[in-house]
Amino acid sequence: MNTLLRIDSSLRLEDSYSRRMGDYFVNQWIMKHPDGAVIQRDTTIHPTPHLTQQTYDAFLDESLHSEGLLLSDELIDELYRSSEILITCPMYNYGIPSSLKAYFDLVIRTRKTFMYDHGIKGLLSGKKAHIISVAGGIHSAHGGVNPLEIHLTSILNHMGIRDIRYFPLEGTAAPDQLSEKMNVIETSIFKYLN
Repeated sequence: MNTLLRIDSSLRLEDSYSRRMGDYFVNQWIMKHPDGAVIQRDTTIHPTPHLTQQTYDAFLDESLHSEGLLLSDELIDELYRSSEILITCPMYNYGIPSSLKAYFDLVIRTRKTFMYDHGIKGLLSGKKAHIISVAGGIHSAHGGVNPLEIHLTSILNHMGIRDIRYFPLEGTAAPDQLSEKMNVIETSIFKYLN
């Protein structure tokens, strides 16, 4: 069965462009996979705690009890259960939201999502990832990826995920062109999923 893990990170629970584009993606994905399942992970509604030394020590020695270790195991289990991952990510101060960074700090674990084998080997290969990035300004070079996509691609590659599709919505601070830009992204998602 196809399973989509959706990870949202926008601070806005209403009027969020990334959430709106994520909703559109999920609706189209469900139409393509009517028997599929969607796992929801929202780093704002259910804040992901930042990595602590206690949790990091438990990563290295699992006999040490840590609430962070239990959450890390839960988050990693969701990644393994999914065949596809959708990340909706707004840009805050030229980077990803801190709650999303905290999420990745808990799932990037040696022997769980990557290992050292004559270099780094990701353990989540064979999965697809989709990134919906949103920025108020224009940050992509012509035909290039934006800083959010570069960061998220590095993280996903580290875990072995290399099949990544990008849906950037940039320039949301210019409301006169926003409707047209959102239509372009929705059309791109529709063509990709159909």
